[in-house]
Formats: sequence, structure tokens, C-alpha cells
Amino acid sequence: MSTQGCVRSQGFSAGVVYVVVETTHRNSEVGKDEEPRAKSHCQSRRITPVASGSYSLLLALCPFHPLENRTRLLTFISLVAGLALFVYLVKQAGPSEVLTRVRALGSGFFLILAISSLRYLVRTLAWMRCLKPEERDIGFGLLWRARLAGEAIGDLTTAGPLVAEPLKVIALGRKVSLASSISSLAVENLAYLISSCLMVMAGALLLLASFGLSQSLRVASLGALLAVLMVMVLTIVGVKRRWAVASSLAALASRLIKSGRFKQWLESRLDRVRELEAYVFDFHARRPGDFFIVALFELSFHIIGVVEIYLTLHLIGYAPAPALAFILESVNRVINIVFAFVPVMIGVDEAGTGLLTQTLGLGTAAGVTLAIIRKARMFVWIGLGLVFLASKEAAARERVKPESRV
Repeated sequence: MSTQGCVRSQGFSAGVVYVVVETTHRNSEVGKDEEPRAKSHCQSRRITPVASGSYSLLLALCPFHPLENRTRLLTFISLVAGLALFVYLVKQAGPSEVLTRVRALGSGFFLILAISSLRYLVRTLAWMRCLKPEERDIGFGLLWRARLAGEAIGDLTTAGPLVAEPLKVIALGRKVSLASSISSLAVENLAYLISSCLMVMAGALLLLASFGLSQSLRVASLGALLAVLMVMVLTIVGVKRRWAVASSLAALASRLIKSGRFKQWLESRLDRVRELEAYVFDFHARRPGDFFIVALFELSFHIIGVVEIYLTLHLIGYAPAPALAFILESVNRVINIVFAFVPVMIGVDEAGTGLLTQTLGLGTAAGVTLAIIRKARMFVWIGLGLVFLASKEAAARERVKPESRV
């Protein structure tokens, strides 16, 4: 499970490159005479001009739009299955006990909410450090709103990162160059991937060393540990040795295509893709100070998660050891990455966390309650992200209205 999660995050870079290539192509080749067609195409998919007001930019994301029919069907199926699992788990844990624990949190929920806000803060600061120094004057607020807006849509649909990450780029609008916003986001996500792998490995080691596990769980933990280690090593080696996967695949595709407009377009974008890969590969060498700060921010993200779990369990009546909170957070990283396609991780978070707390002696109700509280604060941030997205969309529509009258 850990390997699959890390591979999913690693695959984000390829998705980002696609957005770069496609949006660059649209911005350079969709002229004024083609813009009405672009508008019509996006409107047929119920897409509105978000953030930048650029129809050509949104065209690149039409295949991944959360309201696209197939995605909506998958979202509905995942949601129904997750809800069924959620109801089953609450019933197994004991509805009255879960409800009593949730009520025990009381106003402590606002403390948990405040702590969780720090996680968005540190990852946004990490993203800012990944930007070029001369582009950081856009301010923290814009990046923070872009992150919340993107993750809100990602959390609500099966498209997950396929929608969330490009939407963060769109939400920045024209305040940052497209290439810079995408490359900086790719660097930050890569740093998050490596830090998450380290977190999962540390949690697995702690679990093996501190708790008596059954033979099957011990084998599963060792397998996960080795798999994550392999993925992390391959990622680091790939960056060090400059494995240009995206540009190599693009070059291979251009050779396989005999002729045509797409072949010409693809060949014209290879240099841009290579430049973005070089930015990611060279970041740690050319900007060691920023690299160190980004690493600290990513480390802080995981530490804050441990503190959140520790305090939540205390507030609902448990007395966990700090090591247990650390293990729960490491497993939560796996759940977040592997099940990114499940809307708000309904059911799967309760299942994974409940199983672990049962194994560690706290009982299933502890994990189910913890997951429910985590989901409640998630909905608060989703709501805020949707508000930011709606305000951007309204502003974009206002800008489009005068153009439509011309």
C-alpha cells in the first residue's frame, strides 16, 4: 500500500508536465478567432473561467474537470461505497461510544482546527520558497488561497490530484509566470513525497520496535518499509542522475507519430519540458538555503500532524503515548496518498485508523472517532477553499462580461 501511494505522488510530476505543455500550446496557438470555440468547448463541459479568466488555460484541464460525466459517476460510486463502509464501521465500533467521544471534544474542536491550519501554513510557505526569489512578492495570501481552493476540489472528487494540482496553478492567475508556478509546485510536491516516505518508514520502524504484532502484521510492516525505502531511493537517484522521464516520453511519442500537427506541436514543446525538468533537478544544488528551509517546512508539517492526533485523543478521553500518535500520523500519510481518489476519504480513513488503534490497544472506537473529527475539520477547510474558488470565478466572470459585449 505504501509503495502504491508513493508511486501515485511521484506520478504527479508527469501530470504537471502535461499541464505545462498543453497550456503553453493553447496560450500560444489559440488566437482571437479560436477563442469563441474554446469558450464553447469549455461551456459544453460546464466549465467556467476560474481565477485567470483564460479560456485557453482552462481548455487544457477540461479532461480532468470534476464535473465531467465519467468523473461524476466514479465520484458517486466511491462516495456510496465509502458511506456504506463508514456506517458499518461506526456500527461495529458502537454508535453510542463514538458519539460520546465526539461530544467530549466540545470546544476543543477549535483548538484542533487551529493546529490543522498550521499544516496548510507550512506547506504554503514551502511552496513560496520554491518560487524564484524575485517572484515571492506575490505574497503568502495568494498561495494559501490557491492551495485551499485546489485541495478542496481534490478532496471532493475521485480525480484527486489530477484536478487539485492544476487548479492551484490556475488560481494564481497571471501573478506568477506559468512555468514558474508549475515548476515550484512540482519541487514542493517532490519534497513532500520524500518527507512522507521518511515519515512512513519511521512509523513502520517504531511500530515494529515498540509493539507486539502478529506475524502477518509484522510481515506487512516489513514489506511496506522496504517498498517505501525503494521508492524513496529511486526518487532521489532519479533527481541526482537527472532521469528526464517526461521529456524522454514526449520525445518518444514524437518519434512514434509519423506526421501531423500534433507531432509538430509536441516537438516544439520539448525544450520547455526540459527546462522545467532542469529546474526541479537543479533546485537543491543551486539554492541549498531554500532547499534546507523547504525540508524544515515539510518536517514541520508531519510534526504538527502528530501533535494534532495526540491532542485529539487526549481531548476525547484517551491517554496515548507520543509514539502511538507518531505511528497513527505515519499511517494517515499512507491513507491520504493511496486513497486520494476516494472523496474526503470517507470510510477508508475510519477503516485504516480504526484497525490500527484496535491493534495498538485503544480499541476500534478510538480510531473511528479520530477519523470522524479529522473529517469534520477537513470540511471546514474544504468550505473555505470553495469560497475562495467561487470568489475567483465570480471575478473572472465579471472580467469576461465586457469582452462578450465587444
